[in-house]
Amino acid sequence: MWSTSSYAQFWFGPKFGGQLITPQYEHKAHADSFNTSSKINWHAGVAFDYSTKSNFEVHTELVYMRVNNRSVSTSKYETPIDDGGLGGQVVDSKTVNHYLSAPLMARLVFLKDRNIQLMAQMGPRLSYWLGGTGTLSTDELESFGEDQIDYQVKFMDLTEEELEEINEPGTFIISKPNRLQYALDFGFGMIIEPSPMSRIILDVKYSFGHSFLAFNEGNKMSDALLYQEDTEYRTNMLVLSAAYMFGYDSRLSKKGKSTSKVKTKRK
Repeated sequence: MWSTSSYAQFWFGPKFGGQLITPQYEHKAHADSFNTSSKINWHAGVAFDYSTKSNFEVHTELVYMRVNNRSVSTSKYETPIDDGGLGGQVVDSKTVNHYLSAPLMARLVFLKDRNIQLMAQMGPRLSYWLGGTGTLSTDELESFGEDQIDYQVKFMDLTEEELEEINEPGTFIISKPNRLQYALDFGFGMIIEPSPMSRIILDVKYSFGHSFLAFNEGNKMSDALLYQEDTEYRTNMLVLSAAYMFGYDSRLSKKGKSTSKVKTKRK
């Protein structure tokens, strides 16, 4: 057991973990026509904590996060034959999006005077969408002699006329993205302090997505396809992570300065 007077005020260190990702689509038609499975991916970055003498702490982090999604069509999905479609067809869409993500959490610590502590935390999360990639397989593509297409997400601010004229193979053009996305996180965890100036944090959070990935209007993948990727969904995540953090106590540095001043005066 450590003396509370020796505890660090500031903590920083590497953080890594994984997340179980569940997209929530806005339109019921997508839920009826596609099976969307939860996926697992990873994140890594740097975490920062601020401790007080009370049970209250502030936590934030900056992590690179990969968020993937997969939708496979059901028997209810079809492209209209009158428009050149195939009627019922198979679609398999896989995407991986890349983010810089930063939650800001208010944390309540229990058993503060022990080496192993418990915590509860809650706060908003901001995530900046860096870009993404995807793979699409459809019966339409097979009718053109292709098994699948691999593409990259490209953000372009285009008018309807410009969007209609442009054709970039291997590109999914998104003209109305939500690049800054919001979520609300809450969770629980454990703090292990092997020394007054080091700590290991194990935590689990659930993140409720608030923002759509992008608006469907203004998206374009290929002139040849009737299939359109649905981007109007929120991303919910179950996040598990671990961090090893180093402490810094600004009071100790101030104490050192005051001691050196006293010694100088005595001379």
